Amino acid sequence: MSRVLFAWELGANYGHLLRDLPVAERLRASGHAVSFVVSDTRTAAELLGPHQLPFFQAPMTLRPARLVNPPANYAELLLAEDWGDRSSLLGRITAWHSLIALVQPDMIVADHAPTALLAARVSGVRSIAMGNGFEIPPSASPLPSIRPWEDIPESRLMQSETLILDCLNKLPIMLGKKPLKRLADLIPPCPIFTTFAELDHYGARQDACYVGSIHGMGGSNMISWPERAEETRRIIVYLRPGQRTTNTIIGLLAAVKATVICVIPGADKAFIDKYACANLTVLPQPVHLRSLLAKADVLIGYGSSGVIAESLLASVPLLMIPQTVEQYLGAARVEAMGAGLVIGPQRGRADIEMVLERILIDPSYRRAAGGFSAKYRLLTPEHAADRAAAMILAATLSDSQPIFADTVSS
Repeated sequence: MSRVLFAWELGANYGHLLRDLPVAERLRASGHAVSFVVSDTRTAAELLGPHQLPFFQAPMTLRPARLVNPPANYAELLLAEDWGDRSSLLGRITAWHSLIALVQPDMIVADHAPTALLAARVSGVRSIAMGNGFEIPPSASPLPSIRPWEDIPESRLMQSETLILDCLNKLPIMLGKKPLKRLADLIPPCPIFTTFAELDHYGARQDACYVGSIHGMGGSNMISWPERAEETRRIIVYLRPGQRTTNTIIGLLAAVKATVICVIPGADKAFIDKYACANLTVLPQPVHLRSLLAKADVLIGYGSSGVIAESLLASVPLLMIPQTVEQYLGAARVEAMGAGLVIGPQRGRADIEMVLERILIDPSYRRAAGGFSAKYRLLTPEHAADRAAAMILAATLSDSQPIFADTVSS
């Protein structure tokens, strides 16, 4: 029996644990002990609690750094997480190191958990990164820009990487460990990409292991379209109550001839009472989308990786209104495929209505989504979870030395 620790540090909402949970369940079913360190214990209690999977609070910075400009690459994302402050970084690595000593894992699965990867290096414990394209930066130096629409000089990208390397390589806890020469070497070899090559935020990578998307397996409620939906267009909305355009979109859809199911996690009673009407249902908790997508005409969302993949696998085109750089990069991949359109969060009701109508009347968007679905029809979420669990188990049982123990990039 091996002990596997899933570490989730950065990012929010349900996506991280919803993709980790099916993999963890498969490992546990094979006789291995599984535990979690999470950034959000409330979400963990909701998702992991019913499965009786133990979890701990992840060490987090209390004072995220305020950058002069929005982060330009993965290195600057880390600077925003206070990786430029030596004392702050030392405190978190030490805390992770203590957690590792407590759990004594044979393998750490890092789901957007860069500090856990550093702690694994210090502890000499095997580790593997698992996530979508955005969460696993390319093996390059400097790490590439995540703002391709801006002209960002390479000197800036290199400066941020040098600052972080200088900070972490001089930490007392790193004494005796050979220094990292590139920030990309923070990611162990052979990461698990829980996405598809076409949806990788950085673009398709040669020799990357894309296992497919792990989504829709979290035990959410199953719902169906009402009978009246057969006579109208069927639109799914997956947004958040605090997003800038949510009210605009729901107000628009309440007035069109369509049957609309709005999944708005976190929506309160006042929100539901305000917008629920004869043709529009508001659901405040995540639900299984698979049965709804089978008959949907379009999905309107903010560009989360799991929802994008699930929609495309069901041949449903998307209207995406991203709120973050990660969401924009993912949505842009869909638009480049011709399977959806991206619209900025600052756009008004008339613009949204025009773009939505374009997707609904132009069959090319559904054809493009259908092409994606046909290509990957055998790569189900269940199969993806099986592949991810097998890769983790193979790495755990390997006779080779720990992946990160005193290695130096060439």
